[in-house]
Amino acid sequence: MTSPSQEDRDELLRAAVAAPSLHNSQPWKFRFRGSVVEVHRDRERELPAEDPNGRMLFLSLGAAILNLRVGAAQLGFGAAARNVLDRRRPDLVAEVDLLAPDPEMEQLRVLAPAVHERRSNRGPYTEQRLSDELCRLLDLTATLERAELVWLDAPARLKWLRLATDGNGFEQDPQIAVLSTRYDGPVEWLRAGQAMQRVLLVATARGVATTVLNQAIVHDALRWLVNDPLGTWHRPQAVIRFGYGPLVPPTPRRPLSSFLLD
Repeated sequence: MTSPSQEDRDELLRAAVAAPSLHNSQPWKFRFRGSVVEVHRDRERELPAEDPNGRMLFLSLGAAILNLRVGAAQLGFGAAARNVLDRRRPDLVAEVDLLAPDPEMEQLRVLAPAVHERRSNRGPYTEQRLSDELCRLLDLTATLERAELVWLDAPARLKWLRLATDGNGFEQDPQIAVLSTRYDGPVEWLRAGQAMQRVLLVATARGVATTVLNQAIVHDALRWLVNDPLGTWHRPQAVIRFGYGPLVPPTPRRPLSSFLLD
């Protein structure tokens, strides 16, 4: 595959760094090597106090990988991501191969506008509920990345909100879902990050506000509360609140050059 032009590289990088991250830490670096985009963790921007086991770090990196795939589709490339967890290169977590055009990338290409429209909206939402049809679409979206989205019933929502957050500023009955995978660990966290971001983009494209509420995921003492309604064979990776609310401004991003490795 021909290497991307400088203009294409800039567009891919803009897409990647638009991904969400814990406290907007933007904990990633990238290197372009021919038709391959390397995705690295940026240890200087990690938050070990808030994210002791690195789960949110890898979710953020996974979200950036999904955005790279969407950006590649928008530019007419195919794209294939593969995990690279190698002790000899501990900061390299994945590589995205830019390939020949692939008709199957159309489902990602249509999400390109949502990459830059997505916001983390932590304010109150209206009481309008997502339709059953839209919930099913979001469920299907998660499965495309080998994850599952489980919508919490009212008792589980209230219990989670009471223990994991004070709920200040939330609507009376938030609509909350848990994104889970079959197993746990860094590889699954990368997969979950891609699934989470794809769900967020599909929601954004349909005018739905979202925010990730991961207090009960980051802290193991509270994970049982989220895990309980999912059953034995699921590992909760992200808690997402959905609804309808006012537009909010984007969070700032650093200059593109600060994300590049030589």
